[in-house]
Amino acid sequence: MTLKVLLPIFPGFNTLDLNGPLEVLKNSGIPDDTFEVWVASSTELTKACERVQIQRDFSFQDILDPSSGNPIPVKLSDLDALIIPGARRWGIDAVLNSDDGGDGLLTLIRRFGDLETETKPRWLISICTGSEFLGINGFLNGKPATTHWAAIPKLKALGGKYVESHQEAQNIDVQRKRFIYAGLSGSGVNIATSGGISCGLDCVLWYVSKVVDLESAKKVAHFMDYPWGFADIDYTKGYEV
Repeated sequence: MTLKVLLPIFPGFNTLDLNGPLEVLKNSGIPDDTFEVWVASSTELTKACERVQIQRDFSFQDILDPSSGNPIPVKLSDLDALIIPGARRWGIDAVLNSDDGGDGLLTLIRRFGDLETETKPRWLISICTGSEFLGINGFLNGKPATTHWAAIPKLKALGGKYVESHQEAQNIDVQRKRFIYAGLSGSGVNIATSGGISCGLDCVLWYVSKVVDLESAKKVAHFMDYPWGFADIDYTKGYEV
């Protein structure tokens, strides 16, 4: 069965946060139909912080509102995973401080994180500072999480801000690790966060080990010529809290 994955991007996103997961899922030596991957954005072309531009497959509005009239190859409820790239500080803050949540980006994350999981297991994964979009939506409160080391204070602050408006919520247990499995959302979606940039490779390889199998993940890392430490087990000891 092909697993369907969406990567939403936004102005200022980090290219490795996008291309790392894409490399793992689509150019990795496992059968090409193991994963089907799309890129969504609010604009046709989206400029990364490295100043290259990526063309989207469809818009946030297209997948949030099927009645928009633009046919797309997947529905939100079809998705098995949503992988959120990070960005430089200005790119993250532009979304967090916008009136429309990054033209629908935060709404997309919130709706996916609240999807039912009776028909299929689902995964919500953040790379680097993308964790802040999970944090502002309350998906990390009361859970262990990580992010880029320089953004740890900001993620803690976002957790505290959420607690102020949701008295029953607990703070985010922010730690500096390569990646952390945070547990389940209220509807049962699996949540994982990774540290800065290259940590996303480790996290998405680990995701492959969970939804396919460990041997396939090792094969992907070997094909990429990437020294994935989890294949030796000790490297990521303690990654999961």
